[in-house]
Amino acid sequence: MTFKLTPDFILGLLNEAAVRNLKPFIETLDPEVRWRIGSEIQDDVAKTGFYNRASWVEQVLGPLQSKLKDGLKLFPLVVDVINNKAYVEFKCEAIQNNGKPYNNNYMWVMIFDEHGHATEIREYLDTGLVEKVFAEN
Repeated sequence: MTFKLTPDFILGLLNEAAVRNLKPFIETLDPEVRWRIGSEIQDDVAKTGFYNRASWVEQVLGPLQSKLKDGLKLFPLVVDVINNKAYVEFKCEAIQNNGKPYNNNYMWVMIFDEHGHATEIREYLDTGLVEKVFAEN
């Protein structure tokens, strides 16, 4: 049986992430997912460039979470699905270790294979805010 991508599937992943259960989301990522954040240029401070599942967890998610007091609070805004492609808009709110807010808006374009694994993600966000978090915490 072939996987059918739906908005409810994506919302289920986001809702689990919203209560800090990232396991279902991470398991949905193909190990070799091609995840581009912001730009094709690799920048270790702004966290732009290309990542696979392991490198995203180790180089982006873990380091960002360590700069935030209680992790990210995620709020889904819009999810649209066309065939195997999901357009996902959400915002995240958090308090940085220095007490300042981290409120960022995200847009993901996610492409899934026939097994329900994300094989490509294009992520758009305020990378300048990410740089500030790492510079000030």
